[in-house]
Amino acid sequence: MTYRTLDLDSGEELERSRSWQVMDAQGARELTVITYSVGTEVLGECTFASGFARPATKFRSIMRSKSGEIERSDFDTFDPKYYPFLAKPITPNAQPGACVSKKTLDLPTLVRGGQFETWIWSDGGSVGAIFRPEENEKLTVPAGSFDALRVRIDLDLSKVFPHVPELFLKLVKPHFTIWITRREPYYVLKMSGFGNPNSKLHKNTVIELASISELTANDSKIPAELAQADAADEPPSLHPINSGSFTQGDRTGHVTFAGASTPAGEMLVARVAFSNGLATESRTLINHGASPATVYLDDRSFALSGAVVRKHLIFFRKAAFPNDPKKDLPADLYGADMTLGALLPRLLPEGSDEASFHVMDFSGEVSELTIRRDGMMTIALGGDETSAIYAKLKPIVDIPLLLRPLAYFFVPTFDAYFDADSSHRLLKFEGPLGPPGVPNATMLADQRLSGAGVPIH
Repeated sequence: MTYRTLDLDSGEELERSRSWQVMDAQGARELTVITYSVGTEVLGECTFASGFARPATKFRSIMRSKSGEIERSDFDTFDPKYYPFLAKPITPNAQPGACVSKKTLDLPTLVRGGQFETWIWSDGGSVGAIFRPEENEKLTVPAGSFDALRVRIDLDLSKVFPHVPELFLKLVKPHFTIWITRREPYYVLKMSGFGNPNSKLHKNTVIELASISELTANDSKIPAELAQADAADEPPSLHPINSGSFTQGDRTGHVTFAGASTPAGEMLVARVAFSNGLATESRTLINHGASPATVYLDDRSFALSGAVVRKHLIFFRKAAFPNDPKKDLPADLYGADMTLGALLPRLLPEGSDEASFHVMDFSGEVSELTIRRDGMMTIALGGDETSAIYAKLKPIVDIPLLLRPLAYFFVPTFDAYFDADSSHRLLKFEGPLGPPGVPNATMLADQRLSGAGVPIH
């Protein structure tokens, strides 16, 4: 099956994706190749260890620009125990967002006039999708003309925003539209509303079925390419920067910040070893003479055995955004992850009360943060009272008037306490880490800097 994504305003074809299923010694897998108009290619693989009728178990993906350079890679093991910041338990039949199984979409029920609901989960939490049939239509797409059924998909965000009043969630409830064939075999013909309305370039897009024919797939090179997505490597020799305890709800652990000088720049590493055996590790490479200052962000998770169970990599350059080649990447752009704990002491304003900088996560969302000094406070550290510089971090966001009463739920704030000496070591940090609804996390520095626990993976 081949689909194309079209910009409705310009008529430009933005990307074309082809997917096919295979059953071999590696199990049931769905492979996807996405080609962008700028020449970038993304290879993806969803593995269904229990067959296509059950939720996917693993995902791997790798993006290469036209020049052949890797811009992004992703690897996920779809087991909730490897997602420490999920706010709510995941039901066994919930679908991972990166690999929704087509067999779980009950299209025959829609054609008969019924509706169904499925839940989709990711790092951001669980979202319900309610499928409702609307009208029969005659639809023409590049693959041909079909008797089609228009279907509305409403999203249930109650688990993503558990503390937001239900009335407001109904007001902002997003929805999408798809068209499916009314006869077997059932195909999704068209999808509308799945674009990014905040995009500066492509606000109105549609996805259409371009070809039904199952072409012979030449996938001989794909396994070797995707193997790079979950490959393990060791960082250079690291020196400790900071360490402390980490708590969030009933989760506890120990966090270590470390760094190393490399020919390409300064590597910063933050590792959290949780008490249940899971460990997360964030790496970022900083080139202080470049714009943006961050070269890449690399997050990974390790099982108790030490095996890599999740790994995500993104380079901070325009080529990583093939649908937005002019994407604004500010000079003061850093990774929105745990490595900020090593960077914040350097970002603390000197000579003024307030400063700002930018952060970006793996979705490519760029946000501006302010850090404001707010006097001195005394905190307990290792049984002793310690004087610390108190600062507050807050995102700068433009909230629509309708949603301003809910700013508390959507706009997180963070409290940070720094050593009063010249090092400004981060002594304490409090705030929500993860999707809305998660408990506040607290990092409390060790009284004496410990070299134990420096990442060795």
